[in-house]
Amino acid sequence: MINMTNVVKIAKMDEEKRKEEMSKVFGKILKEKEEKQLKALEEMIKDMKEATDNEYIDLCLTNLGISASLPDDQLKAFVAIRMKANSELPDDIKSRDMKMISTALGKAPENVKTRISAFMPKN
Repeated sequence: MINMTNVVKIAKMDEEKRKEEMSKVFGKILKEKEEKQLKALEEMIKDMKEATDNEYIDLCLTNLGISASLPDDQLKAFVAIRMKANSELPDDIKSRDMKMISTALGKAPENVKTRISAFMPKN
């Protein structure tokens, strides 16, 4: 498993420090094979059950900004793995996670929203 700081501790950090720490986490995750990426993301989502809604949304906003800066191929792969991680979680965690992502996406800058939305599955 990828060794990382507790994601809830990161979620509680100020915006600048949170971005710095999550950039390091993303760097570690993106170097791994898909299976390890999936497991790491599932664990992070599960750990976020301890966060408040505001902390969760702030972390999502940070992560959306970081991921929006990825090249298209990496962003497409990351969004797919992130959505797969969500789909494999218990319903209560899955539901909250999607609600927090949706709320954060609504608050994200337009350029971030556009980049991320381009790679989100169309329902």
